[in-house]
Amino acid sequence: MRRSASSARVRSVEILREVLERGGRSTPLLAERSRGLSTEDSDLLRAITLGVLRNRAALDAEIASVSRVPLKRLAGNLREILEVALYQIRYLDRVPDYAAVNEAVAHARAGGGPGAAGLVNAVLRNLLRHPPPPPDAGGDEGADGAGALSLRFSHPEFLVTRWLARFGPERTIRILEADNTPSGVDLLVNARRTSREGLAAALASEGILTRPSPLAPLGLTVVSGNALRSPLFAAGQFSIQDVASQAVPLLLPEGEALTDLAAAPGGKSFSALLHGRFRRAYALDRSVARLELVEENRSRLGAGEVLPVCADVLAPPLAPGRFDRVLFDAPCSGTGTLRKNPEIRYRVTADSIERLSRSQEAGLAAASALLAPGGFLLYSTCSLEEEENERVVEHVLKRVPELAPQPMAAPEPLRPFVSANRFQILPDDRNDGFTAHLLRRRR
Repeated sequence: MRRSASSARVRSVEILREVLERGGRSTPLLAERSRGLSTEDSDLLRAITLGVLRNRAALDAEIASVSRVPLKRLAGNLREILEVALYQIRYLDRVPDYAAVNEAVAHARAGGGPGAAGLVNAVLRNLLRHPPPPPDAGGDEGADGAGALSLRFSHPEFLVTRWLARFGPERTIRILEADNTPSGVDLLVNARRTSREGLAAALASEGILTRPSPLAPLGLTVVSGNALRSPLFAAGQFSIQDVASQAVPLLLPEGEALTDLAAAPGGKSFSALLHGRFRRAYALDRSVARLELVEENRSRLGAGEVLPVCADVLAPPLAPGRFDRVLFDAPCSGTGTLRKNPEIRYRVTADSIERLSRSQEAGLAAASALLAPGGFLLYSTCSLEEEENERVVEHVLKRVPELAPQPMAAPEPLRPFVSANRFQILPDDRNDGFTAHLLRRRR
C-alpha cells in the first residue's frame, strides 16, 4: 500500500510541475500518468493533484508561515512535495499524517539529498504541531474581502473582485466553494445503444456508481469508480462530457442539420444528435488533431451523421445565408470550469479576457453570416464574464442589424436558468458554469 501511495504521490508532483511550470493541462496528464495504477491509486492521484491545484494559495500560505526558505527559492520540486504532503494532511483521511510526512521526506531525499529531506521534515513537523488556520472571509465585500477570499479559495483576486460586484457576496462564496469541491466525471449516454437506466445498471455491476443528471436527459455523473476503464466505453455506450455542455444544444430549436463551429472534440454535435434534435451535424474546427478526436468519437459511438470539417470559424468554406441552425461554442477563458480545470485560475488575467472577447466577437459575426433568413444562432461559452458573453452579443447585434435576440423555449429542467434570450448556470455542487444566448436572423 505504501509503495502504491508513494507512486501516486510522486506522479502527482510530476504533473503539478508540468502544469504550473510548463503550461500543461491536468486532465490529459492525469489520464496519461494514471496508466499502470490500480483504480484506487488512480483515484488518489486525481484527488491529490486536483486538490493541490484547487487549494494551492491556502497551502502555500501555511507552508510559508513556517519555512525558513521562501517558497520561490526552494530547490527542485520541494515546493510541490510540500504541497502534496500538506494537502493529504489537511484534506484526506485515507493517508495517515505520519505516512504523508515520511513519503515526502523520502521523495525529497531521493532528489535533493539529506538537506532537502531535513527541510521538508522540519516544515511538515511544524505544520503538524499547528492546527490549520480557521476559514476567514475577511468581510463580505470590498478589497479586503476579495483578498481574503482569494487566499482562502485560491482564486485570482481580480476575478473574486468582479464576482463580488456582479453576483454579491453570498453567491460568490457559493461559486468559490463549488470550484474547490471535487467533482465526478460526467457521461453522455449513447441512446442508440442503451438507456440511461440500462447504462447505470451495467456500470454498477462493474462497481462504478453513477447518479442521473437533473439537467440533461442523457447525463450521468460518476460517484465512484473509473468509467474510462469500463469495456462499455470502448463499446460506444457513452462518452465523457460535462452535463452543462450536454444541455447547451437543447437550447436550439430542433432542425434538420446543425452547423457546429469550433466543434472539436464534437461533444455538442453528438449531444444534439443523440437527443434527437437533429438528423446530422457539420462539426467544423481548424485543428486537424482535434478533428481526429471527432472522427474517433463518431466511429466509437456509431454516429456517422456527424461530419468533421477542417475550417477556420472566421472564414468557413460554406455558402453564406444557407444554414438554419448554427452553434458557436466560442473558445473562452473557462472561468465557469475552474473545478474540473483548476489550472485556469493561475493563467487567466483581465487582459486575456479582453483579448478573448475581441476574437469571440469576430467569430460570432462570421457565424451570423451563415444564417439563412429565419435561422437560429446559439452563442455559448463556459465563461461567467460579461466581456465574453453579454458584451460580445451586444456588439455583434450592432454590427449585424439583421440579427435579433430570440426568447428561448428551453426544456423544462433548463427553464430556471433562462431569462429571455440568455441561459446561464453558475457553478454549483453538481454543475460547471455555462452561458448561452439565442439569436435569430430576421426573415
